[in-house]
Amino acid sequence: MGDLDFIKPELLKAHFEKRHDFNKFLRENLYGNELYSSFDTFSTENATVWIDPLDGTKDFTMGNLSAVTVLIGLAIDGVPKIGVVHNPFSTNENNGHGSTIFGTLEHGAFSLDFNS
Repeated sequence: MGDLDFIKPELLKAHFEKRHDFNKFLRENLYGNELYSSFDTFSTENATVWIDPLDGTKDFTMGNLSAVTVLIGLAIDGVPKIGVVHNPFSTNENNGHGSTIFGTLEHGAFSLDFNS
């Protein structure tokens, strides 16, 4: 496995800037300034976490492991902040490794490469 520091602040900042118009629309029409509240400090009382540890249970029981994922979502004060979809099983498509996609409204979606 490669470098575990795969989510660099510079990457997030660059994607945030690329999504300027989209983020402006969200701020003005949907979420107000809450969209830009910090991940660094927030009360867990205001957080909602969703975890589906085995999405695709029927596929799992049938051996269709490429359709099985772990889903995680986080909202703060009712505003969605981050979502993660992880397929922990090896397939030909992911070169024998699991695959992970995460995204935020502010930054977009990213595929994490654990193959290097």
